[in-house]
Amino acid sequence: MEQLYPIRNILLADDDKDHAALFERILKREFPEVSIFHVTDGEQLIQYLHLNQVDLLFLDLNMPCKDGYECLQEIRKDPSLHDLPIIVYSSSAHLSDIQKSFIHRADFYLVKPFSIDHLQTALKMILSVNWKENPPIKQHYFINNSFVPYIATA
Repeated sequence: MEQLYPIRNILLADDDKDHAALFERILKREFPEVSIFHVTDGEQLIQYLHLNQVDLLFLDLNMPCKDGYECLQEIRKDPSLHDLPIIVYSSSAHLSDIQKSFIHRADFYLVKPFSIDHLQTALKMILSVNWKENPPIKQHYFINNSFVPYIATA
């Protein structure tokens, strides 16, 4: 599938090496023109964002040093990072985690997949969004393991 919008640099913040390897493998196969970078904790994430151009961030909630919520708060307070599209990428499908992510101004919530097909479909859908010119309008979605969009209210 061809990428529709110019996402060139994706950052994955996830301390789970297996999920990160699967994510990177699928992304490189489906979108070879996209560069993927990986950090394993919240402090590395913030440092990386201040030193590098990132077009899209996939953020795990449970990471060492700073968790995903702390990172979301810090990113949204920084004027240079304020508009960075952030997809929470978590193994949690608890409504409280989803709502808290949106309260902290995540743009999207993706439950870590139990299948390669699910992740492949989710990445294709997420990378088809024009995040800079036409982001999702005040409707926050999350994708569960059956890839059904739900509206989550904060």
